[in-house]
Amino acid sequence: MGKLPCVAGIRNRRARQKARRGILLRDAGISKPTQSRYYVAVSAICRKVNDTSSMEDLDEQIADWIEGEFQKGSPINIVADGLSGFHYFMPSSRRRLPVSWKLFSNWRKMEIPSRAAPLPEDMAWAMMARAVKVRDFDLACLLGLGFHCFLRTGEILSVRPIDLLLKANSGIVTLPHSKGGTRHNVKESVTIFDPVLIVLLEEMLVAKRASGLMKVPIWTKNGTAFRKAFEKLTVFFGIQDMNFRGYSLRRGGATAYFRDCGLMEKTLLRGRWSSVQVARLYLVPL
Repeated sequence: MGKLPCVAGIRNRRARQKARRGILLRDAGISKPTQSRYYVAVSAICRKVNDTSSMEDLDEQIADWIEGEFQKGSPINIVADGLSGFHYFMPSSRRRLPVSWKLFSNWRKMEIPSRAAPLPEDMAWAMMARAVKVRDFDLACLLGLGFHCFLRTGEILSVRPIDLLLKANSGIVTLPHSKGGTRHNVKESVTIFDPVLIVLLEEMLVAKRASGLMKVPIWTKNGTAFRKAFEKLTVFFGIQDMNFRGYSLRRGGATAYFRDCGLMEKTLLRGRWSSVQVARLYLVPL
């Protein structure tokens, strides 16, 4: 299980046992998708590593694997997952693979990562309006939430109707499986204050409640279907060659908010970034 539920305050042994049922401490604090990525990458490393008598030899063999992946034209993500996954499955290897990490660092300096372009605000709302016009109300709601609340693609796909609390002029979306929430064992939340989005979400909640779908994700299809739906909208508006992807909603929303308020601290908190340095990677300068 990726996230350890908070069981603080439970004093009864039987209640604690029930709350902890099915949870492995070894797996707590990391999501299932991340575990899967780590497993795939580490499996690739293990196929190339022979028997070793020392950590230094292991480091050299992993470094050779990294060189091979670089020459093959592999994406750097496989190496990042491989090294992080190796430390996850073998904690004693931490700080003991200096050559491998040096090669990874050199690779990262040479190649600027391809990040999703920030989606302009007018285009975000145009795509949302188009989704409403073709009666894909779930997609419209998620596009609005993704842009307005700076949600990551995984967060967009996991939001359930029950995670929304709406009032007349404001609301809150709770993110039970967010990246930061998993890391710190908390439930993150983001405020909603766009009046058009609130009205659309209210209508969606009425439909979901009537269908008994309050506890399942708003997007009932898979991630591939969401990406295809997003791509279809970019084709409709003739912007398919501008590197807009699902993550463009988060980048575009954060950039629009920052340009509007001009305050990095407010943007940092709303975007749930750990530092200004990290936030600046995703914001387009004023």
